[in-house]
Amino acid sequence: MLNIQLTRFKNNINFNKSHKANNNNNNINKNNLFSIKNTKLAPLSHDTISFSGSSAKLNRSLFEAFDNISTCTQIRDDAKPAMAYLKNTLETALNPFLATKANPHRPIETISTRIKTPESIREKAADKLESAITAPEPWAFNPNTTEGIKGTVGDIIGARIILRKSDIKQTSQIIGILIDLVEQGKLKITKIESYVPANEQTNLKYFQDSDLEKLKNAVNKNKEANQQPIEVINKTKKTGYTALHLDVDLSDPDYKARNNNYKGEIQILGYDVAQLKDVEDFCYKMKVGKDIKGRHYAFVPLSQHFKKLYENTQDYPDLKQDYELYTSRAYSIQRAKEPLNPNNKKRRNTLPTIEECGLKGRIPQGLDFNVLSSIVQCCNKIYEIANSTT
Repeated sequence: MLNIQLTRFKNNINFNKSHKANNNNNNINKNNLFSIKNTKLAPLSHDTISFSGSSAKLNRSLFEAFDNISTCTQIRDDAKPAMAYLKNTLETALNPFLATKANPHRPIETISTRIKTPESIREKAADKLESAITAPEPWAFNPNTTEGIKGTVGDIIGARIILRKSDIKQTSQIIGILIDLVEQGKLKITKIESYVPANEQTNLKYFQDSDLEKLKNAVNKNKEANQQPIEVINKTKKTGYTALHLDVDLSDPDYKARNNNYKGEIQILGYDVAQLKDVEDFCYKMKVGKDIKGRHYAFVPLSQHFKKLYENTQDYPDLKQDYELYTSRAYSIQRAKEPLNPNNKKRRNTLPTIEECGLKGRIPQGLDFNVLSSIVQCCNKIYEIANSTT
């Protein structure tokens, strides 16, 4: 089944590539496009989707109205020192918890950082403006200036702390390290959002409420005079997504001259949940009609494939509701998995299947998260090759 899907994608992508080549002169060897046959899943290596977002009905028209890609490129380039600061701060402070070959049982699997691509910054700015002008109390910002975008798009810089296990004692210690960073003035947290499953099962939370209260109190105690007090915001998602999100202000005086007004977002979540989120984010974006990488040809076949199957309500009359159910059940399975055991060499990096979630025959097989994940990896590879040749 998967080989058939990938063969179809190869043909579709080659068509889109050839169509686009007249404009960008990308010379990509089509025989190498789908050389990846390994279907093992792994966290995506670069920014593929915004860490958060909302449906943007006017996104496409707004997106095309702006000629600000050079501004977004400048924002991306200028963000590198601020990202390096965040990366160094987190890695240095959390190093005792980071798993290594010598200490594979430590609770943190990886700490990674990324800067949004210019295309992603541009699209997020359009999305934010659409939300602003359609809000009950409309407001506006200038999406053609660096300050306008930096002041509005809060996750240009992102960090992910991936947990290999969520032992309460160890996650409490991680919160303690974050509190130390706040008290030392090395980390300015402006928002704390705790995402929990809709059923609010306390055993699925990564962090105790009492620990998050301690973090909140530390932030408020050390806040600047012009900073509003914050509260811990508990959010439930129908998908069952579980994570801790922290918004941070990266305009510290030590590097303000080069990085004024940059903001960032830190996500802390488990390895298995992160695996699913990387794919589910693509699904969300396609379901609400948002573009992927500015409609880059590498992702067009993915969108076409998903749209064709997701809109097949004739053969699957309850498909949209069933797909929400599939997503929520998949997140529950991922969250409930045993912690990563470095001694378990047989653990398979696969996502919950449609059949495993009790929905066989109610959802097209082509929408299985494992199939989509393999396709996404191929599209990402093509995207990387295309960018390396421009």
